[in-house]
Amino acid sequence: MRAVLKVRPAEGEPFEVEVGNTATIGRSRDNTVSLHLSQHTSRQHAIIRCHNAYQYQIMDLGSRNGTFVNGRRVITPTTLSHGCVIRVTNNELTFEQSESPAASDAGYDVTLAAAGSDATRDQNAIVAVMVCDIRGFSTMSEVLAEEILARSLGEWFRDAGNIIHAHGGTVDKFIGDAVLAYWTRQDDKPGGETRNALDSALKLLEKATARHWPAAGTDPAPKSFHIAVALHHGLVTCGNIGLVAQRDATIIGDTVNTVFRIEGLMKQLNQKLTASEDFLEALSEPNSSFRDLGEHHLKGKNQAVRLFGLT
Repeated sequence: MRAVLKVRPAEGEPFEVEVGNTATIGRSRDNTVSLHLSQHTSRQHAIIRCHNAYQYQIMDLGSRNGTFVNGRRVITPTTLSHGCVIRVTNNELTFEQSESPAASDAGYDVTLAAAGSDATRDQNAIVAVMVCDIRGFSTMSEVLAEEILARSLGEWFRDAGNIIHAHGGTVDKFIGDAVLAYWTRQDDKPGGETRNALDSALKLLEKATARHWPAAGTDPAPKSFHIAVALHHGLVTCGNIGLVAQRDATIIGDTVNTVFRIEGLMKQLNQKLTASEDFLEALSEPNSSFRDLGEHHLKGKNQAVRLFGLT
């Protein structure tokens, strides 16, 4: 599914940009859509990511003036459909999505055709995987003004993405108020993927501790900003198969399902950071920063999973 942005900048000539797996929008010239003449646009204003080779979502990155889709402010990641009008300050971007010309000409389904080709080789990978979720987001969304909530969430997503990338990770997707990321195992660096994932998790916790929600309503005191981070390790299937490879970076499989189940259990366990036994065993060196939380039965899994919490 080919997707393009038809851009009508407030200053300068209209232009068109094809959207790949990721497209960034902002004032800096290194953005996919560079609005460098727009003084009120943030340097890193918004980002569009593709999932499952056809679903595109846009997310604001904590911009001061916000990002709007069909007149509604973007707070959490918002799915784009053909014809959606995106407004970034006084710039207008129209999202258009059409069938891939290659698929149309061939007259058959791209994914099915790719499934039987050499392009499907090496889909599987060993990864360290992370889910980072904001605690208390629903409560804050009820008391904070839409503009403040959107900016706070966007700033956190931007910071979280920068931390993950700085530690060699890949942001797979943003889901509501959560981030799914992964680190691929490198043969020349045994345990490096888990070490980088753990370092990233600790940095995220440190960053969250330094943040606060803005004061809301009649309560002048800013509220603490809390997150929960779940870590797991195992085999995943990379969804980027065949002709859709350049636009699909999604990972799927039991490892992904398990890390989400672990994260869902963390509130009950009263933990900020929880790692599976598989994750700790894959570390390149012993780590005494975790304590045994025992075995737990996760929904959808027959065998219990041993979990460890940060001391």
